Amino acid sequence: MKSPGRHIAAQKAYAAAILLIIITLSGCGLFNNNPTDIAPLPRLKRIAILPIDRASARVASERPTCSLSDSVVDKNIIPPEPAKVLTDILFQRYNNSPQFLIVPQGRCMGFLNNFLASNISQSQIALIRSFGRQLGVDAVLYGKLYKFKERIGNNYSVKRPASVGFDLNLIRTRDGALLWRFNFEKTQQALTENLFDIKFYRSQGMRWLTAGELARYGMEKAMEDLDKRMGPES
Repeated sequence: MKSPGRHIAAQKAYAAAILLIIITLSGCGLFNNNPTDIAPLPRLKRIAILPIDRASARVASERPTCSLSDSVVDKNIIPPEPAKVLTDILFQRYNNSPQFLIVPQGRCMGFLNNFLASNISQSQIALIRSFGRQLGVDAVLYGKLYKFKERIGNNYSVKRPASVGFDLNLIRTRDGALLWRFNFEKTQQALTENLFDIKFYRSQGMRWLTAGELARYGMEKAMEDLDKRMGPES
């Protein structure tokens, strides 16, 4: 049986080896492959942001959300709270920007109910375009949360890591064209399993994130990408 001292020494040696590999790979430029060519978006004077939708939202006894589609990407029922968290992050970022129009849940639901009363079978794109025309905007930003699995464990030890999946879509009102799409799907891995995930750990720290923290990380990446493509003013 190994003594506690030898066990601690082995852990330190292992950590040092991992750190040496990370430093070596970073020096080789393997973690500095940021794309420089970012395709800009066309000029958009006004963009409406809808509340984040969620997969499997239409379930008996559950109050419907502003769902624009019955399609289910993930069989797991997504509770309303995580979608609201992502919605709040998105709304807070663009709330003071004159280029963006924040659409609260109530207004979204009111439009959906009125529209479906006279248009029973409409595609998702048709609904979004119709809403965009009613709001007088050039494009609509619509997102859906389809995976949200909480970690089992704590910051430093887990039986199951957090897993999150969502996408954001920027749809032009005029013709329904998809101008921009960002998909985030991530199940956290230990750095020892994926050394190329070093940027993630640099920003989030050497710990296991909750599903909420992982979702926030993904949403911030999405907004960062959108801002770069839009520039100071589209």
